[in-house]
Amino acid sequence: MVYIYPHMIDLPGGWKYRLGGLGPTHQSNGQSLPLSRSWNRVYLVGVTEKNLGDDASLTLQGRIWQRLRESSGSDDNPGISDFIGRAEVTRFLTDQQGPRPRHAVRHSLKSDARGSVKLEWMKASTAIADSAALRYHVQLFSGYGDSLVDYNRRRNVLSVGPSLVDW
Repeated sequence: MVYIYPHMIDLPGGWKYRLGGLGPTHQSNGQSLPLSRSWNRVYLVGVTEKNLGDDASLTLQGRIWQRLRESSGSDDNPGISDFIGRAEVTRFLTDQQGPRPRHAVRHSLKSDARGSVKLEWMKASTAIADSAALRYHVQLFSGYGDSLVDYNRRRNVLSVGPSLVDW
């Protein structure tokens, strides 16, 4: 259940406020104890966009969330918000003709400054005739929360591979 309210509100500098929303989210690794990791959150999201011309646009998405409390006896990942964060800002560059970079920054919104940075790059494959379904995808992640099992360990991860869906 997600509530999205589309807008098209003009902002200064050529930006447009596109949508706002809120909803719950559940994330789990599907394991049993001691490897079990899961959490429930409620989030707010806002999206702005700027047309750059020639079928290109820049999109900024901001999300802030609150973890739903669990009893201390059933909480299998205490302090997860202090590592993975409480907010995220994502920047998308959309260009129908070329590569598509995306950058995301998460922060705990506390003085200990934990969180993560994720840089991604995606390009449609031209190896398959007239097919935009397959894309080359490269992702560099640095910080906390790359996986739920290691949410409280700082990791640097480089991932390379094909992608069948766009972001």
